[in-house]
Amino acid sequence: MNKENKKNYYIIADLHLSEVRVQATALFERFLADITNKDNSLYILGDFFDYWIGDDAISPFNLHIADLLAHAHDSGLQIYFMSGNRDFLIGQRFAKRAKITLVSDPHVLVLSKITILLMHGDLLCTDDKSYQIFRKIVRNKLIQWLYLRLPLRLREKLAKGIRITSHKKNAKYKVIDVTEKGIQKYLGKHKTLIHGHTHLFNIHHQQNYIRYVLGDWFKNASYVHIDRHCNIHLLRYFKK
Repeated sequence: MNKENKKNYYIIADLHLSEVRVQATALFERFLADITNKDNSLYILGDFFDYWIGDDAISPFNLHIADLLAHAHDSGLQIYFMSGNRDFLIGQRFAKRAKITLVSDPHVLVLSKITILLMHGDLLCTDDKSYQIFRKIVRNKLIQWLYLRLPLRLREKLAKGIRITSHKKNAKYKVIDVTEKGIQKYLGKHKTLIHGHTHLFNIHHQQNYIRYVLGDWFKNASYVHIDRHCNIHLLRYFKK
């Protein structure tokens, strides 16, 4: 938990960075340059990369992103990373290279006037029962240990197969949103929830809490800004 309130906080999710998504990468580079300052902190709430098959399979593109993050850190920006359903295999090797701090999902951000629950968002989609079962399997430490010992080509093939299946499912069905049951399971005493995953950019004012949903970075981008007075703003970040 963080107990400082002298900083500005920036929160992003669902960039799905890859070599083929050149515009998203350029947009992130500009955004990172805009916010890099010793008075700022950045939280990345998962699906930062389109997929991740292990820290031992870091490509030149991934190294470039790691170096961007490390340079931002060296220039004063504190960066925290929460994994998503696409990049949950990011580990300490990449974190050390990128000079980022890994945080769990969920994570509580404690400021002077408010506590904020940060999540990727997939845990909140309790109606997607097949995914929740799949998530438990792939997050199992033994399964991960076995997967990371497979040849790189086989890991790549499996990851691509999962992505294809996911795309077909999303094309067939409407977006499976978060549920109130899922929210209440994790919300606890907190009055503010910020998450991504669904890409459904919006602010939901409920009776007992406010929920900020980050959008993706497919065309433009979105982010949450929390200023020094703990005011929360959900904003668009447009390409020039």
